[in-house]
Amino acid sequence: MHAAVSVSDPVGVRLAIVRIDQIHPHEIADPARERRIEERLLRDGMLRDPLIVGSVPDVDGYVLLDGTNRRRALDSIGLAHAMVQIIDYRDQNAVHLRTWCHLARLPLESIRRAVETIEGLTVISIPPLGMSEALAAHDTLAVALDPRAQYALARTSGAPTSADQLRPLIDLYEDRMVRVDCDSESLEERARSLDDEHALVAFRGFSRSQVVMMAMRQTLIPAGITRHMIRTGRALRVNLPLAVLALPDVGPANEALESHLRSLQPRFYREPTILYDS
Repeated sequence: MHAAVSVSDPVGVRLAIVRIDQIHPHEIADPARERRIEERLLRDGMLRDPLIVGSVPDVDGYVLLDGTNRRRALDSIGLAHAMVQIIDYRDQNAVHLRTWCHLARLPLESIRRAVETIEGLTVISIPPLGMSEALAAHDTLAVALDPRAQYALARTSGAPTSADQLRPLIDLYEDRMVRVDCDSESLEERARSLDDEHALVAFRGFSRSQVVMMAMRQTLIPAGITRHMIRTGRALRVNLPLAVLALPDVGPANEALESHLRSLQPRFYREPTILYDS
């Protein structure tokens, strides 16, 4: 059963304090990033940005859309509650689900050889201009490409779950990659600018129902694949003291959140925003 929510007027963002055990992740936390976040939380004494969660009919609690490492860090330092921004996950106008691409500092040929050792995956060459079709194919897990070649990483019959295959794939380059925004139409053009030491990896898209299923069944995928774009506005720099999250009950914690929000002056930015301190 969902907790009562606080509303941050005048911008209409739904913020609330909820129990951490009500927040169901669909991703695996990154231990290194979790430790850095934990250190920052303890140093600053505040949670700057709320976790983004989706409300779903007939789901007990919330599906975590963004903030896997922050959730884990809050839990690790012994806090029972988290500040969240609640999105109606049914509303196509509220949130758009996409996937990140990974720019890996690893030659494509090294990725190809390693993928062939992952159970239930096979490597298939993609012809020129065939990227969109390959990425949309039902059996495709991901595609990998550089200026000279492009491959579909396809699941074979009887393969393990996608989650089980994504983990060893991303393990190949996780410590030497950055996430980039791209789509199937621009992949080949973006790959033409790469050098011999880099490859681009893109993933077949997930549906909202798949995200919900992964969260409820705890078949988690690595962080940094799904990308939830909040069309109604993402709340940032709320700067809530951790003492509020340490309160024993949700009711007083939400009252404290309401009081904190009344002291702020939120601004709504309609233009795209670039943050360098992430």
